[in-house]
Amino acid sequence: MVTQKIEKLSTREKIIKIGAEIIVKEGLRKFTAKNIADKLGITDAAIFKHFKSMDEIILEIIERYVSRCSQSAIEAVEKGRTVKEKLELLLRSHIDVLEETRGAVPVLCFELSRSEDTKFKNILNEFVENYKTKISKIIEEGQKEGSIRKNLDPEDIAMFFIGSIQAKVFAYVISKREGKIIEDSDQFISIIFYGIMEK
Repeated sequence: MVTQKIEKLSTREKIIKIGAEIIVKEGLRKFTAKNIADKLGITDAAIFKHFKSMDEIILEIIERYVSRCSQSAIEAVEKGRTVKEKLELLLRSHIDVLEETRGAVPVLCFELSRSEDTKFKNILNEFVENYKTKISKIIEEGQKEGSIRKNLDPEDIAMFFIGSIQAKVFAYVISKREGKIIEDSDQFISIIFYGIMEK
């Protein structure tokens, strides 16, 4: 079950990668120490040498995703010369993080949005709100310079970005495909830009 790419990682990293894969491919109900251990060829107890609980693994997956996406938004603003370049850098980086985590966080967003457990829900909600604010500011900048259509609401566009990525993950999960979640990132980005950029 463990691929050569994962084989080279530390046990802690393997647990995170396989855990994310299980969340996406099998759902939260199958996200158990036994299932992860079976796929890694280790004991259940070995997992708890690296993590105090299963919740800690989920938290690690979420925090890595949130941290990387937030950092990519900051870097996009700093490195991009134009609004289009900033948005493209932000989207490409988000897609990279999405692929690395196998889409686990968008799946968790959906699964946990219906849960009574507020600890993860609050972290994810705060991430979406902060990320939406960062994207909205870039959109507003584009509207001021005339590169983005003025009749669009910046927050709606930001949620469209986030929602489009979410939709790609759900399509991936439903179709039970293997490989990349977003097969052609250039095409995906150009489709998003088509609706918001001034012609």
